[in-house]
Amino acid sequence: MGYYENPPIVQPSRGGEIMSASITNAANSIAQGIIASGERRRQEEKERKLTLQKLQDRKNETDLYYNEKISDWATKQPTTSETVDKQMYNLVQSKITLAADSRIALLNETDPAKRQEYLKNIRNANVFLDSSATFAKSIAGQTATWRLDTKAIKVGEPGGHVINGSTDEEILDNTAAVEILGGMDARYKNPNIEVQEDEQGDGVILKVSGKHEDGRDFNVVINSKSFDKSEAEGDNGLLIPVESIDTFHTQAKQDIVDKKGSIYEGYLSPKRETVDLPSSGTSGGVGKDQYQIVNGQRLQEKAIREAIKKKADITASGMVGADGPGRMRALLDYTLKQGVGYYDREFKGIIDPNEQKRILSEILTDKAFTEMTRSLEKTVENGQTVYWNPTADIKLKDKPSASSLKTKEEKEEPTTYQSEYYDELINGYQPKPGENVTPSVAAYRTRAGLVENLNQLSGKTDKYITKEELEKMYANAPYKAGKFDTGLTIGEAIAEGKLKGTVKDMVKKVYGDSYIFMKEGEGAYKPIKGYDVNSATDRIKLALNNTADAGEKKLLQGKLKDAKLMDWVRKNPIKAGESQEAYAKRANKSI
Repeated sequence: MGYYENPPIVQPSRGGEIMSASITNAANSIAQGIIASGERRRQEEKERKLTLQKLQDRKNETDLYYNEKISDWATKQPTTSETVDKQMYNLVQSKITLAADSRIALLNETDPAKRQEYLKNIRNANVFLDSSATFAKSIAGQTATWRLDTKAIKVGEPGGHVINGSTDEEILDNTAAVEILGGMDARYKNPNIEVQEDEQGDGVILKVSGKHEDGRDFNVVINSKSFDKSEAEGDNGLLIPVESIDTFHTQAKQDIVDKKGSIYEGYLSPKRETVDLPSSGTSGGVGKDQYQIVNGQRLQEKAIREAIKKKADITASGMVGADGPGRMRALLDYTLKQGVGYYDREFKGIIDPNEQKRILSEILTDKAFTEMTRSLEKTVENGQTVYWNPTADIKLKDKPSASSLKTKEEKEEPTTYQSEYYDELINGYQPKPGENVTPSVAAYRTRAGLVENLNQLSGKTDKYITKEELEKMYANAPYKAGKFDTGLTIGEAIAEGKLKGTVKDMVKKVYGDSYIFMKEGEGAYKPIKGYDVNSATDRIKLALNNTADAGEKKLLQGKLKDAKLMDWVRKNPIKAGESQEAYAKRANKSI
């Protein structure tokens, strides 16, 4: 057999088997490696997707959380002014955005400094939302209150408010800020409002600037934190309430005066007297009318003041201990009528609280005593005022009859006017002891007193009116555009620029120019001219020419000489070295 017919059997070598197995194992290892790598990639992708989903879920949750917070903030946010509201909203929106981004960044941040920064952003946003809402509510409330006070003429009066400030300039600047924030900016040039966050990032800085009518610049900076703290502690930010002390007056007199208005016997002299009252004139007889107090008992002024002072000491102690500078300023300057600036000039520099209590107690005692005796009859003895019990009888002293000297037609009707008010016409307004009143204020109060007397003489309560009252009435009248009521008063329309000019100019144009006006019909007034209301003589003449009662005319006629004497004395002070007797003789010769 040949080679090809019977080939030899070749046995595979052992080395080939080993190589084949190695190749197979290597292939398996590679395959397993590829599979493992793919699995890892799938796992990483899965984890990446889970992380992204977690971040997205956190972002959605954060967006929802802050959208709800800003929606809640916007719902509770009162309207202050369009400028403030817009700037405040933009500031809040930027705070919210930064806080939301910081919440998301915290998920993957491990750097302690960065995490602290993100946490501060979140805290500031939350605090800022609450702080700005409280601040805006306070500002809106105070500007609305000031608008209502000015409209109701309650500025500086109990039940109203005054602008906070320790100097005249600061008060004027703060007034400008309140009025500009409240939209009453017609009196100011270049008014501007700017809202910023404070240095810590969790509060608001409100800046109000512009120029006063006299050209002086003002720039009022209000920090929300100190403003809210001031309100919380009772100093009320930009406004200070002028509070009534009626409760103190009631407490002060409850042990002195009974419920019927009679004074308890312990505060009256036991002796009953008949005393002439200061009155004069001619009516129904020969000579002067003379009124008398019959069965009069003198008030024991010292005992009454001591009783009042016990209550005043307690009240003063509470006020000094509890009231902040702003409220104490309003109490002394306005409620107790010590005059604007009294607190800063006389009171605030006193360091000793006991001395402050003493001064305040004395003022309260004087005010309560004055209030208690306001309606009582008074006489003067040796330069001292004597007060008489309210239950005393007031009668006309008997005098010779002059009826035989007159025909029936000549007989006059008895007077109905209270003669003690004649001196008010002559003297005008007289400041109280210690009261600091400017000449312009005294002149206005004199006119107001003259109008009050004219109305009583005429028998009508609203026949005469001062220029100032007419201006206030006109400013509070409704402003109409055509036949439609705009919902504004004329004063508000002027403040908002819908009407040009001032209330004073408009009143002068519509009614004329005068200090006093007389009513001619509903809404119609005519100016009273030809009288110098600063002259006692002219005030008496004006009263004479507007008096309907014949008896009053005669009584007033008798006061002309006194009025002329008053005018002469005011213009001619006593000369150096001149005796009172010589001065009196010179005065009598001159009139």
